[in-house]
Order: sequence, then structure tokens, then C-alpha cells
Amino acid sequence: MLKRVADRAFKWFCHPDFYPDIAGDLEELYSNHREDGRRFPQLRYLLDVMLLFRISLLRPILKNSIIKDLDMFRNYFKISFRNLMKHKGYTAINVIGVAVGLAAFLLINQYIRFERSYDSFHRNPENIFRLTTDQIVDGQLGTRDAMSFNPSGKIITEEIPEVNAHTLTYNIGSQTIRKDESLINEESVKMTDEHFIDFFGYNVISGDPKTMLEEPNSIVLIESKARFYFGNEEPVGKTLHLYSSFDEDFKVTGVVRDIPLNTHFKFDILISIASIKDVLERESWNSFNYYTYLRIDEGTDIAMLEEKLIPIKNKYLNEESSLFFNLQPVQEIHLNSSMTFEIEESGSRDAINFLEIISIFILVIAWVNYVNLSTAKAVDRAKEVGLRKVIGAGKKQLRIQFLVEAFLINVIGAFVALIIAQVVAPAFNSLVDTPILIGVWKELTFLKLLGLFTIVGTVISGFYPAIFLSNFKIISVLKGKFRNSKSGVGLRKGLVVLQFATSIVLIACTLIVISQVGYMKSMDKGMNTEQVVAFSNPETMPGDDDKYEETMGVFKDRLLQESSIISVASSSIIPGGESDEIWSTSGGVKIIGLTDRLEATTYIQIVDDKYFELLDISFIDGRNFIKDNLLDDTTAVIVNQAFLDRFNLADQNVLNEKIQFGRDPEGDKYTIIGVIKDVNRTTLKKSTEPTCYFFDRVQINSLVKLSPKNVATGLERIDEVWGEMFPTATLEYSFIDDRFDHLYKEDRRFGAVFSVFSGFALLVAVLGLFGLISFIASQRTKEVGVRKVLGASAPHIVGLFYREFLLLIGIATIIGVPIVFFGMSSWLDNYAYRINFPWFVIVISLAVVVICSLITVSARVLKIAAMNPAKTLKYE
Repeated sequence: MLKRVADRAFKWFCHPDFYPDIAGDLEELYSNHREDGRRFPQLRYLLDVMLLFRISLLRPILKNSIIKDLDMFRNYFKISFRNLMKHKGYTAINVIGVAVGLAAFLLINQYIRFERSYDSFHRNPENIFRLTTDQIVDGQLGTRDAMSFNPSGKIITEEIPEVNAHTLTYNIGSQTIRKDESLINEESVKMTDEHFIDFFGYNVISGDPKTMLEEPNSIVLIESKARFYFGNEEPVGKTLHLYSSFDEDFKVTGVVRDIPLNTHFKFDILISIASIKDVLERESWNSFNYYTYLRIDEGTDIAMLEEKLIPIKNKYLNEESSLFFNLQPVQEIHLNSSMTFEIEESGSRDAINFLEIISIFILVIAWVNYVNLSTAKAVDRAKEVGLRKVIGAGKKQLRIQFLVEAFLINVIGAFVALIIAQVVAPAFNSLVDTPILIGVWKELTFLKLLGLFTIVGTVISGFYPAIFLSNFKIISVLKGKFRNSKSGVGLRKGLVVLQFATSIVLIACTLIVISQVGYMKSMDKGMNTEQVVAFSNPETMPGDDDKYEETMGVFKDRLLQESSIISVASSSIIPGGESDEIWSTSGGVKIIGLTDRLEATTYIQIVDDKYFELLDISFIDGRNFIKDNLLDDTTAVIVNQAFLDRFNLADQNVLNEKIQFGRDPEGDKYTIIGVIKDVNRTTLKKSTEPTCYFFDRVQINSLVKLSPKNVATGLERIDEVWGEMFPTATLEYSFIDDRFDHLYKEDRRFGAVFSVFSGFALLVAVLGLFGLISFIASQRTKEVGVRKVLGASAPHIVGLFYREFLLLIGIATIIGVPIVFFGMSSWLDNYAYRINFPWFVIVISLAVVVICSLITVSARVLKIAAMNPAKTLKYE
């Protein structure tokens, strides 16, 4: 029985070519076992059959299966490896090109994935929305504000069943905290309600997430801050003294894990919003200065839900209000928000999309190099293919051979790419200003992508050469007729055009980004910020407001006694800040007797009498505030040109006219005493804000203009006077020029990343061109020899090659210029102040590509042209 089963099994799996001989040997062995009287001969027979279950003896599972002959498969790798080692230059160019392309592609995509992953770590982030406020006048969308009214989240959750949770937050700004004898300025401080921790699902180390922010004067620290203030001690239950906005003790009620960097709502310290309960009650539905988040039931139609917000708006504001509530997915805030008063500077979806295109271009260029060089080297492989076909090799076997070569190139390139990525990781992190890549060997996603694109690269770069080379006809190969294949030459030229066009596009785009950033930095902001340093004044002082004003007056007088200090001014904001630093009103405004009430956002800044003078801000009409004219100037207002432009009153005299805010006809009225030129207090991405300036002797910020010759001395004197007068407050100053420079940090980073990786793309393209021209030149060695014999000079020969490649560059320019024009014009439209399309960058880009190409061509062709014709033609 066992023997019969073993026979059938062996006949089923054994290769037909081997079965007769091996079956006979098994029968003979079985007979010997029986004659010798050994025990269990059938079982021994079955074991012998099982031991013969080897890959080398298996019948083919599929026709022409690779498994049928491992020796042949090993032979593919052996021949491929020998061929690559035989042509070391060709191999090096391909490996370096693939390695640089893969490394650049993966590094860029690491950054892209980081940018697109913002706020995805929250619990069910797809159901979290931020409540925002839109202003719509006469059907036209005006200002879009990231903030909302503080009662709105609670009301919406109670009245709309699809909303199941909410949380309220407030960006209170930096706070000064005492640690032992030192004062620490903490910049990343937010105020939140008791729902916040549980709403977003932050990882809690100590404390109850549902109650830790319930009581007033409660404070929650991230893990690293808890360790900073309390070491290894348990922080919960201990107190920290906050100066700045409170000058009170706060009890530590919880500790959470350090939050990831990929979130728009960053914080180191959370303060219970119940600590400002009186402010919440006073502002209520009067001011939208808060960030509200809602959790929506899964599957809810957001458009229909927004319709349900209109009755709530009508009920708690009024039907005439131009303000409307809107819902914004939390995962879209970072890259897809252009709202005012964002909690942090948003990223740019367009920039990320551009970088993604660059990464694909770089990788495609590397693969194109391989295809180009592989098809160009067809001359060298032709006889090999012909001989293989003569001795019986089929197309499938030949294609596998060439795909194996492509696989080896891509695998070696992938390994080199890993090394490149590891080496440049610190520089890359510095370039994008984010530690997103610590070690490539530990980044599982990075390694998975590397493996995936190694396989994809093998298929893409190896498929056409494999088809192309395996289709050679034996007779044509031996006669060499394929050398003049128009399709092969056309393909190579087309791929070179693609590389040139890509290089022109990337270089031009890089130059346009650099030009736009430079334009914004150099554009006249309407004020002189050189040697102007600014800082926030102490927010709390013992005594009443008069005492505070007196103390700040003494501080200002002491500074003005120094020869290194030219002027001192006070303001509610510091120029060069983010959009959320200025006050605003959306209750409507009108110039009495000249205009109707306009439903629009007006920005408010409070300054003293020295502010405009210190910053050299020019008056178009009227006068400045006068310090000693307090009675009149408390109801006076100075407006900018943008404010009048909105009313179409740019050419009209508005001095002594009255401005009134809100809808109450009995409300306060303010007399216009001056009109200033437009001043850009923030990024030039946005147009100048319509602003009204009001007067106060002392405000929360000071601006100090230093003598250009004594900047260091001036800073020392500010520090000394501050330390003497405000020992419990920290001094954090910054130059206004630096603040403006910081506003363009994202744009500069985008430009730097664009520049670096455009350089990589050009490098890979030039590398491929070098390999291609080297091969073409070697194939035309005899032609060059004949031309030299007939009297051609070296420059003439080089010119022949130049003409061919200059024609390809011309075609690439025709393709690339429209892409640059339409793509970058769209990008520039995101800026309120932008350059006109700079056609000179096309000329520069073209010049760079031409110069790099001609140098590459010259380096190889001159070497061939210098050869002695006697050597190149000696066998002819």
C-alpha cells in the first residue's frame, strides 16, 4: 500500500526526463531491502521517495517556468554581474544616477509625508473640525477668521445632535515663570477648557484627563517641561508662579507626553481657561478671540451641518450680522488655510505639490538615464543577443537576462541611496528645519518605500531595454543594420529632451521662488526698521494704572538719557508679527456723512505720539498725536490709505470727519486727524490691512531706535535699566528686521529645498548626458577619424556634436517654458505683493543647461577629436 502511494507521488512530482532512471533505481533498492530481510521495506521506500523531493528534480509547474532550472537563473545573475563589471564606467553612471535619484526622492517624500500628516495622530481626526468665522457681505466672501466666539462650541453641541463634543482654547502668548531664582520665559502656552485633553486624546502620564483643567489656576505640563521644573519629583500637586498675565501661583494638575511636531496646535504648557472666567463672561458673543473645536458624528454631511449653524448665528448674533460660522477639517488646517489669526503660520499645499513633482522628476530622470544608456549600448550587446538566439535562447530568456541587469543596478543603487540618505540626514533636517529623519535604518516606512521603488524602478527602467534588445533579428544583428534604427535614435533623443526640459523647469522655478522672496524682503514696507529693537513691557505692576504709566514713563526717560538710544515709542503690537497679533473689529464701520456703514473687518492699533516718528512713517495729510493734547486725542484717530481705499475715498479730504464703529447710532465717534501711507506690519503675502490708529501714552510693547554706531552699547543699557526697574520680569527683545525676516522662513525654506533638489536633478541629468555622449562619441570614432583625414579641425568636429544637442535643448525649451509660465504664475498669485513674471529666469535657466551640456559634450568629444586617425582607422 505504502509503495503504491509512494510510486504515484514520485511519478506526479518528478521531472519526466529523470523519472525512468530514478524509478528503476528505486525498484532495485526496494528489491535489495526485501532480499536482505530488512524491516519495513515499504516504509523505507516511502522515505527514499520523500528525500528525492528536490527543486532540481521537480517537474515544471508552469510551461517555461524559471523554477525548472536554478542553474540558468544563477547564470542570469552571473552574466549580469560580469557585464556590469566589464563596463565599470557605464555601471557607475547608472548606479550613481539611480542612487541620487532614489535618495532625493525618498528624502523629499519623507518631508512631504510629515507635512501631510499634521494632526493625524489625534483620536478619529477625520471627525474633528475647527469652528471658524467668515464675513460675507452682499454675497461676497470677505475676511475668513480662524477664531470664534467663546460660547459657540457649547451652544452648538447642545443644539445640534450631530455634534457630540467640543473644546475651547485661547492663545494667551508667552508667560514668565519662576524656577528657583531664575525667571523663564515660556513662549508655547495655551489656555484650554476641561474637555481639551480627552477631546484630542493626548497621552496622560499623571492626573485625570477629564478634570485636570477644570478648576481656575490649574496648569498642565508636557513631560519634558515637568522634568525641567521638577526633575524626577512628582509634579502633580506642586505649584508654579506665573508673572506676565497673572502674578499668581498655579497648581500643577497633570502631565502629558510631549506632543508630536506635526500639529498646528503646539504647546508646552496648558492653563485652565477657567482662570479668566470673568473675561469669558464679559466677551461672550461680543468678541471672537478663541479657537473652538467640534467632534462630529461619523458620516455627517458637513454641508448640511453648516446650514444648521445659520439659525444659531441668527439667534445669538442677529440676522443682520455679516458673520457666519464655518467648519474646517482639523487635518486641513496646516496646508490648506489662508485665514487670518491662525494660531501658527500655515504651510503651503502648493509648495508641497511642487516638491512632490520635483521628487518624481528626479527619479524619472535617473530611470531615463538607464533606459537611454541601455538602448544606446545596443551596439555592444547586439552580437551577444544574436549568438544567444542562434543557440536557442528565446525572447523570454533574453528579457529576463536584461531585467536581472536592471534589478542589480537598482538594488546596488538602493543600497548606495541608503548610505547617501544616512550621511545627509543631519543636513536635510537642518534644511527643512525639522528633525524628521533621525536614522534611515530605523525608519520602517522609508525602507518600505525604498524596496517598493527598487522594484518599480527595475520594471520601468528595465522593461523597454529588455523588449528592445530581445527583439533584434539575427540577420539584421549580424549585418549591423539595426545601427541606423530611427525608432531607437528617436527614443534616445526624446528622453534627452525630457531631461533638458525638466532641468529648465526646475532651475527656472527655483530662481522665481528666490526672486519672489528677495522681492518681499527688499520691498519698501512704508517704515524704516533699521536698528529698531522691540520688546513686551511687564504686563502686571503693583498698584493702579496711573502707577504703571508713571513707572513706564520713568523707564522711557532713563533710556532716552543714553547717547546710544535715539528714540523710544510704545505700541499695542510690534511690527513684523503674525496675523493674530493685531486687534480687529468686524462690527461694521462708517465715516459719518460720507459713507454708509460697511460690514468689513477693520484693524486696530494703539500707539503713542512717538511711534510714527520712530519708524519714519509718512503722513499724507493731517498731523500726528500730541502727548500733551490728551483731552482731544483720546477721541482722535489716524487712518491709513488702505482704510480710505476701501471706501473709495483715496482722493478726498477726510480730516476732521467722524468715524463710528458698530451699529449703535449713539456709539462713540472718533475724529480723523491724520492719514498715513500704507505700512505693511506683517508678511507681504497679504495686502495692507485697513487700520485705524488710536492714542495712548503707554502700551504693552516698547520700540527703541538705537544709534547705528552704538548698537551693542544700547542693548546693554536697555538690559541694565530693565533689570533695575523690573527684577521679576524677563526681557525678551528682538530686532524688527529679524521679525520681518522670520515671516518669510517658510518661503526661504521652500526656496532652499527647491534649490538643493533642483541641483540634484541637474546633476543626474548631466551625469546621464555624460554617459550618453561618451558612448555616442565612442561609436563615432571612425567617423571622426575620416573627417580628420579629410581636413576637419577639432572645433569643427565638436561643432557637429554641439548642433545636435543644441537642437534638442531648443525643443526642450519650447516644452518647458509654458510649464514654468503657467505653473509659477499660479504660485505667484498667492501673494498680494508679487513680482511680474521674470522672463530673464528663462534665459538664465537655458544658459545653465546649455553651458552644462556643452561642457559635458566638449569633455568627451575633444578627447575623441584629438586621437590620431591612424589608430582609429588602422583596421579599415
